[in-house]
Amino acid sequence: MKFRELPNQWKKKIVVLSSISVLFLILLVSFNVFLYGLRAENAKQREKLVKKDSDLIGERIDIQREGKPAVKANLYLPDNWGDGRLPVVFNIHGGGFVGGDADALDTQSDRLAKEWNAVVVSINYTKADVKPIAYGSEEIRDAVLYFAKHAETYGVDPAKFTLMGYSAGAYYAADSTRLLQKEGFRMASLVLCYPWTTGLKVDKLAKDFPPALFVLAGKDPISQKAKSFVKAMESAGLDVEVLEYKNAVHSFIESNNPEGSMESSVDMSEVINPEQKSLAREAEAAIGQWVKRRASEAQ
Repeated sequence: MKFRELPNQWKKKIVVLSSISVLFLILLVSFNVFLYGLRAENAKQREKLVKKDSDLIGERIDIQREGKPAVKANLYLPDNWGDGRLPVVFNIHGGGFVGGDADALDTQSDRLAKEWNAVVVSINYTKADVKPIAYGSEEIRDAVLYFAKHAETYGVDPAKFTLMGYSAGAYYAADSTRLLQKEGFRMASLVLCYPWTTGLKVDKLAKDFPPALFVLAGKDPISQKAKSFVKAMESAGLDVEVLEYKNAVHSFIESNNPEGSMESSVDMSEVINPEQKSLAREAEAAIGQWVKRRASEAQ
């Protein structure tokens, strides 16, 4: 039967359905164009944070995974590396899940390695505009397990591993800790700095979830929102401690380093200034002492 021979009501339905299909196709194409442009812009912004190899303090490494792409990371060793088994701090940068780069923590990671007498691994996880958030958590999990497996090569003690993340990086740190527990591996401790906690579920955390230190900024809405998650963890009987710096702002710890203003073209004076830098160093010292205490308890 030809179209002109169809009843009028059928013709109308076909025209409407055809119009909807065309509209849907236009929207789909428009969304893909938008998504492509967004990914390109995010990649461009991330590229600004990448240092020349000759300028990088740390060592670029590829953490191999069976059947999966390698995880990119930067490695930092303390001055006395090789004198015995050392703790490891896995440093997880922030950036709203789609921004940031491991190179942004270059100076800080090197300083922590020396001051905390630990091997520091700054992980460059795949961003959420490229792969789902869960993929980045799996990369971090696999990186931790890699160093545990190759502990003798790197001179580290798997019983003294710490995950430390900032903002979105704190979300990744907490989520990958959960994944590690599923693999039977328990971190010595977890440090969550002004963490993004939306999406984290306390009921998904095992009862032997490692001790967690929340580092909160008093002038940061994200830190204030995280307090409800802290209370939920406490109510669940989990080991939680809180350090709050009332005059601190979001990202005050990692931003007050030479790489802090590399990505942004906006005024960063509220974040990068002598007061916030002083608070950042104070926080690092306190975190370092806490991490060392937890590592000694994990022996």
